[in-house]
Amino acid sequence: MAIGTLGVISWADQAHGLDIARTMGMVTFALFILFFSIESKDDQESAFSLDTFSDKTFANTTSGSFLLLVLSTGLGIFHTVMKTVTLDVVQWLICTAVALSVVAAAEIRKAVLRRRTAATAVQPAGEAPRETVSR
Repeated sequence: MAIGTLGVISWADQAHGLDIARTMGMVTFALFILFFSIESKDDQESAFSLDTFSDKTFANTTSGSFLLLVLSTGLGIFHTVMKTVTLDVVQWLICTAVALSVVAAAEIRKAVLRRRTAATAVQPAGEAPRETVSR
């Protein structure tokens, strides 16, 4: 998360200036956290399952977080209080693409955990693993 956020800030500072870099850094980090919270809802179930947003409280707080993030770059009061600026669509897409790396990493981890769990479940309980005898 830190590498992605700092990378976006560094790139944006060179390409667009400090104000946009600071805002893109905040957006990237907030999206990292938002995506990670969605991924952390279940230790092994994919975030792409239908059950991800079945919890109404989770769905409401996630939606609220995203709405506040969008407003923090769009409303003048947030520009004053948080020292943010308005980002264009391409800048939002860059922030989102970088933050989605946490989803890829978490989904790979979950797939490995599901595979390990399935391999363990195949062996009957109480049965010792068979040893192979080489002659």
